[in-house]
Amino acid sequence: MSDRTPILDATFIVCDVETTGLSPSDSRITEIALIKVVNGELTSKYTTLVNPQQHIPYGITELTGISNEDVYDKPTFADIAHEVYNFIYGEFSPEIIFTGHNVMFDYKFLQTAFINAGYGNKFRLKTLCTCKLARRIHRRLKSKSLSRLCEYYNIKRRNSHRALDDALATAKILMHLISNITENYDLEYIDELLKYQNSKIYTDNHKPPALKRIGLNLRDIPKEPGVYFMKSRSGEVLYIGKAKCLRERISSYFRHNSEMPYKVRNLLANIQELEYEITNSELSALIRESYLIKKLKPRFNSAIKRFRFHPFIKIDVQNDFPKIQKVYEIENDGAYYYGPFSSGLTVNRLLKDIHEKFKLRKCEYKILKPSNLNSTCMYFEMRKCDAPCNFSQSLSSYREEVMKVHNFLTTTEKESVQKIYLKQMTNFSDQFAYERAAFVRDRINDISRVMSYQKVITSAINDKKIIIKCDNNQKREIFFIHNGKLVETYILEKDNQFDQNNHFEKIIETSEYLFFSLNKFIKHKFTVQELDEIKVISNWLALNRDHRKVLEINDTHSKDDIVNFVMN
Repeated sequence: MSDRTPILDATFIVCDVETTGLSPSDSRITEIALIKVVNGELTSKYTTLVNPQQHIPYGITELTGISNEDVYDKPTFADIAHEVYNFIYGEFSPEIIFTGHNVMFDYKFLQTAFINAGYGNKFRLKTLCTCKLARRIHRRLKSKSLSRLCEYYNIKRRNSHRALDDALATAKILMHLISNITENYDLEYIDELLKYQNSKIYTDNHKPPALKRIGLNLRDIPKEPGVYFMKSRSGEVLYIGKAKCLRERISSYFRHNSEMPYKVRNLLANIQELEYEITNSELSALIRESYLIKKLKPRFNSAIKRFRFHPFIKIDVQNDFPKIQKVYEIENDGAYYYGPFSSGLTVNRLLKDIHEKFKLRKCEYKILKPSNLNSTCMYFEMRKCDAPCNFSQSLSSYREEVMKVHNFLTTTEKESVQKIYLKQMTNFSDQFAYERAAFVRDRINDISRVMSYQKVITSAINDKKIIIKCDNNQKREIFFIHNGKLVETYILEKDNQFDQNNHFEKIIETSEYLFFSLNKFIKHKFTVQELDEIKVISNWLALNRDHRKVLEINDTHSKDDIVNFVMN
């Protein structure tokens, strides 16, 4: 297996077992549950009671609710070993990770059960412990028990100390932890995650060498959004990053740096000084970070690439013969973007279904230039494409096919993806294939969530008039975007009436000038910096489509509407 498998490309087998005692050699399994997590989604499950062929103590029955009578006529582990083994290993994956809360308890019991069933050492997997991850990520939580983490993440459990409920809860906690790690800890590959769970936890009394060298007290760093700069002994800026909370983000480098990826350890070995700049919102931190990276070009920023988590579907309609693809960022290019989806699995399934149902081109050309000299490819022979490359299909016919795909994604008509998937889910339920029905249900929920608040992001925010407000403690930051250009930013102090009155007139003037005069028709010319700003804002907007934060202005809005939005 490759040691460089991306985290989300791995398959996680989340396991929980109930047993007759604490010793794998002397006790036996009474119940087992396995949850398969692929691409950040719960895709299937296996669960059954197991006859342990030994007495279940009264105290265990009190704890789990599983009695001797419950397991009397149930299969032994030897009876189900083949099913369990096939569930774990039955589908191809670049990496299978056995996962649990205090994982070695479940792993050793299952390993012993396989050995007793005659499998020898065939069951051997790398392990990941959600309890260990929680100790490193949620240091302020006094307890990292399954119950406490369920409470923290608002995860409901019907029956604690039952295998299926505990395994489901652990799988959901795992997804929360992975989301946190990939977003905030610069971990991209599965081998980095496995090392990270065993990383040394530093405390205020036991500081890591890099923190001692810098002479920084983490408690002095504010809990504010901002941008931070890591510098060398000579003052060279080695790395620039942004943070929703500066203290949390900067601290993450020094709590576990013994097991950080090599790129990050190399960075920490070279820094002599760390500075930061407070901003008024996460969005302004993103804009500032992007600007400074382009200006200063720190050498470690190109080496440490951020791991993208929320995918989009893109159709490059600005070109005559568009392609459809999966992307992780919105460009200011005139394309249609659908998303962001919570799962790459949803996007992969959608693309597969679109390629089977519709005849959009699949060739590698970014921009297709048809010619009578072009020969057809295998997709034409397979009737998966009508060959616009050599004029076998006209431009108008191809654009009609593109519009069919657009409607397939965005409408709720009879032939839309939502209606088709709903029919599939119903058919699976009627056939008692509940795991497959649940899998389709998750796809429907992801699609309907995206399409409920937007049909499509058209070129992100080109030609749009938008006001964004971002609240941070005692301040509110207001962004005015006019026809795709960030033209004005205001900062209001919430408890300062004088400051609000002072900005009130300016906001009225700006609104009048940008949105209610002939200037609203102005088309802007963009500098490279302004194009980059819009790219940052577009991606932020895609993840923050909350009407309480974003107002997209149209001809029905009045100046009073804008004032009410900004001030309330």
